[in-house]
Amino acid sequence: MRGTAYHPAVEREILFTGIGGQGVQLAARTLAEAAVADGRRVQLFASYGGMMRGGNSDSVLVVADEAVRAPPMVSSAWGAVVMHHEHAALAWSIVRPGGPAVVNSSIVAPEALEGRSDISVIPVAALDRAGALGAPMAASLVLVGVLAAATGLVSEDALLSTPERVLPSYRREAAAANRQALADGLSLVTLTHPAWSADPVST
Repeated sequence: MRGTAYHPAVEREILFTGIGGQGVQLAARTLAEAAVADGRRVQLFASYGGMMRGGNSDSVLVVADEAVRAPPMVSSAWGAVVMHHEHAALAWSIVRPGGPAVVNSSIVAPEALEGRSDISVIPVAALDRAGALGAPMAASLVLVGVLAAATGLVSEDALLSTPERVLPSYRREAAAANRQALADGLSLVTLTHPAWSADPVST
């Protein structure tokens, strides 16, 4: 349209990685649901190891301001949420330079953070914080709150409205605790890596 500046589509790929039982898939679904509530376009792909607990659990979320072009199986990612050091190598291999990596420092061994000084690591003692809230199973949601606050990928209102929608009916009683964990994460950091800025990080 004449007189309207062209803004190329922006896509943000977030890798979630950890082991089964850490809430990796819940974290990814929660952020995806919040992005949809904000009017973004979303694709989500989940991958599981051979065990319900203890095996790898990964998700790739693609959030875009227009129709998603990249498939959710990506070779590089804008950011990451890392719950366990056992599978941190995947994140370290695909997060682009300058991208944010929110790391569960309650569990992730310090040596797992070495080798990628070009990534902006945001360590959060998520398991400790969730435990202090009486909801240790919500540690992954503390990290989601931190990612949202640091990047503005989704709005606070959209994020805090998601817990009931992403839980199955038999787990709805956990919604309040999950919302509290999200709010705790949101309170920990300020905007440092704007997801939708005019000059995004390493597109």
